[in-house]
Amino acid sequence: MKRPDLRMGPAPAPSAPAATAVKFWNVADVGEDEGELTLYGDVMSQQPIDWWTGEPKPGFYITPEGFMEDLAAIKDKAHINVRLNSCGGDLYTGIAIHNALKALSGEVNVIVEGIAASAASVIMCAGDTVTVFPGSLVMIHGVSVLLWDAMNIQDMKQMIKSMDASERAVAEIYNAKTGIETDTLRSMMAKETWMTGREALEKGFADELKEDDEDPDMSLSADRKILFVNGVSHNVEGLRNLPGTIPTQPSAKPAKRPAANKRPTNKAAKQKEVNHMTLEELRAQEPDLVAQIEQNALNAAQTQANTDAVTAERDRLAAIDSIAASIPDQQLVHDAKYGDEPCTAQELCFRVMQQSAKAGQTFLSNYATDGAKSGADKVTAAPNGGQSMNQAETDAADIQAVVNAYNKTKGGN
Repeated sequence: MKRPDLRMGPAPAPSAPAATAVKFWNVADVGEDEGELTLYGDVMSQQPIDWWTGEPKPGFYITPEGFMEDLAAIKDKAHINVRLNSCGGDLYTGIAIHNALKALSGEVNVIVEGIAASAASVIMCAGDTVTVFPGSLVMIHGVSVLLWDAMNIQDMKQMIKSMDASERAVAEIYNAKTGIETDTLRSMMAKETWMTGREALEKGFADELKEDDEDPDMSLSADRKILFVNGVSHNVEGLRNLPGTIPTQPSAKPAKRPAANKRPTNKAAKQKEVNHMTLEELRAQEPDLVAQIEQNALNAAQTQANTDAVTAERDRLAAIDSIAASIPDQQLVHDAKYGDEPCTAQELCFRVMQQSAKAGQTFLSNYATDGAKSGADKVTAAPNGGQSMNQAETDAADIQAVVNAYNKTKGGN
């Protein structure tokens, strides 16, 4: 690589997959004369792209993409607050953002809400006032370069000149803020100097110490490679002199998510933050927006209702199919599924019972009718209807009994 990017800070931390990449800045109009800009994440020359998908990588990144266009919305405000939480990264991007902030006509107040390290410390120095917390961290160090190409001696010499010029430019920015001699600053940069908020105030990097609010939430991963500050992860694997006061957690996790307007800076901002509108007030002020929100909600409800209806119908048909084999009349099954009066599996069972009961009643009725027509009710068990025999009938029966006995002994009829 003949002209590599110069870095002030380690490589960005790998991010977990997410649906959408997070925009690195948050520009807010918080009052008639006040604007706010939130800068969280790694300083990079452009939004990182996933090589496999071609989509922006998720995470917090400070890049120039679209930044100047959005910054124009608050560039004429009399007071502009910049909320900063970054471990640094691309030097040229840091200098460009520093210069853009210095060019604003209003008073710029940079608030270090977590860490301002490396290239982020360059951005920090754009503030007419720099506000830090006792637990804030500020770090300055020399530039570094990542090489992945063959280079000859002349290339290396040119690279060294470029790096030296960049460090001199950074030292001049620090000098303009602190008044410390550039040679002293170059020495501090070479040593990778870390400062707490109070130390940054003492050395002139900061102008105000904010002690009336909680310190930034800060912790290191167990391997001391990832630093979590106010909900943002920073890869600090390439940094050497991390303060030993940062607690190390077995599984460090972001405790908070970054948010613009987290701490109102004046009375007007506080009043604006709690001035909630009612629905009718919002409807009167933004009728199109309210109508769009209501339509979106209606569409979402309709979609969910359709989904629930499809699921319920599938479950109904599946329940009927589970008992269909035991039902003799398959027409009942078909009607339960698709007839004019479809029903559930439970209702189908009741219909089968009703049909069986009706068939039983019809059988009993038909049986009684057939019996009446046959005259079976007039047939008796005895041949003469059960009447007593007279003497002639008795004698005939006795004679027949003797004949039957004689025939039986002779084997004949």
